[in-house]
Amino acid sequence: MEDEAEYYRSVLDNLSGGFLSVDLSGRVVYGNPTAGRILHVPMGAALGRPYREALEPYPALCEVVAQALESRRTVHRGEVRVMHSDTEMVIGYSTLLVRNRKGEQLGVGIIFQDLTLVVPVRRST
Repeated sequence: MEDEAEYYRSVLDNLSGGFLSVDLSGRVVYGNPTAGRILHVPMGAALGRPYREALEPYPALCEVVAQALESRRTVHRGEVRVMHSDTEMVIGYSTLLVRNRKGEQLGVGIIFQDLTLVVPVRRST
C-alpha cells in the first residue's frame, strides 16, 4: 500500500495545475508544488494550518474553499480574481469532494491554474 500512496502523491506533485486539499475541519492536508508556485505560498508551511490562515492573502480563494466545505457541491470551471502584491491574477478553478473508498467525505480539493495571461486583466488607473 505504501507504494500505491507514493504513486498517488507523485501524480499530484506532478500536476501542471495547483492542487490544494482541505479536510472537513478546514485544515490544509496537502498542497502540490505548483500550488505553492502559483500562490507564492510555501505549501510545507501551510500543511496542518486552517486554510483561512494559509491562504490569507487570497480572500476570494478562501471563499471558494468555504463554499465547497459548506455546500458539499462541486464547481467546474470557475474563476476568481486575486491580488498578489500589486498585481491582479485570474485563477481558474474546479472543486471536488474528497471521499474515501467507502464513500465517506473527508474534505474538499481545489485544482487551479493561473489564467492571468489568458484572460484580460482589468487595470486600475
